[in-house]
Amino acid sequence: MKVLVEGIGSMVFGTQIKYYKELDWELVGIDVTNESFGLYKGLKPHIVPKYSDKNCFDVIEKIIEQEKIDLVFCTVNEGLLEWSKRKKYFKGKYNADIVISDEQVIEICVDKWRTYKFFNENKIPTPRTSLKDDFPLLKPRIGRGSSGIYYNTVLPKNFNGEGYISQEIVKGEEYTVDVLCDLKSNPIYIIPRKRIKTESGVSIIGKTVYNETLINYVKKIIEKLKPIGIINIQCFVDGDEYNFIEINPRMAGGVSLSFAASDNWFHAIECFYKDTEYVPKNITYGKYVFRHYEDLIIDEADLL
Repeated sequence: MKVLVEGIGSMVFGTQIKYYKELDWELVGIDVTNESFGLYKGLKPHIVPKYSDKNCFDVIEKIIEQEKIDLVFCTVNEGLLEWSKRKKYFKGKYNADIVISDEQVIEICVDKWRTYKFFNENKIPTPRTSLKDDFPLLKPRIGRGSSGIYYNTVLPKNFNGEGYISQEIVKGEEYTVDVLCDLKSNPIYIIPRKRIKTESGVSIIGKTVYNETLINYVKKIIEKLKPIGIINIQCFVDGDEYNFIEINPRMAGGVSLSFAASDNWFHAIECFYKDTEYVPKNITYGKYVFRHYEDLIIDEADLL
């Protein structure tokens, strides 16, 4: 199977590459710069334009055609909606499967206001949120991580609140719940991870935790949302109080811990698309991850 992976310059990809390479896959990687470590890790490399470039998908389509790609993993927030819109096109023209939820699911997940309305409509506890400056925390409606988030008492000069939501501040322990669904949106794994320490919105110390209430809420979210593949859901837990914040329709930065606590989810996804049986493994709770840096050093002459 020939597999296309994007965003291979991220630190997250470094934690996942060993799981890709466990399988008998021929890996093709794309990123927007030649200063991307993933291009030098044994994949067939391609450099592509940014998603803001109108020609981006023309270049990607040529790679899918030329490389005869069977499976695509979408991991970069900025491209998720456009990938979802092209699922049927790439399947019909090149028989390439895009591992991403349907367009209407992505639209709910990438827009924090629509995510809030989805939670409310389905009686999932979530912080009060407004399109006006009603609450202390200001977030871009569309964005990721901690970028662009402000308190309304400390705003940058000439701040423009267009495209922002305001949200009440909630407290508690922060959890990311990694979820793997099959192609019929049946949950195969639901694994909560406590985010013990984070940097730039990415968990660097985490622990798998069994929390039945949290898992049951996530089952309800999946039943109503109907995602496929790997997604992650973020929640704050303070005693008996739960507040769901986000649904990210892609792999989380710390998903390798959930792989280590269960199985290689890429193998499960391969089974889904080959229509072969996948038997879930037992989940190990109380497993920790400690993320660290690893250098990749090459000569300038070897840059692509």
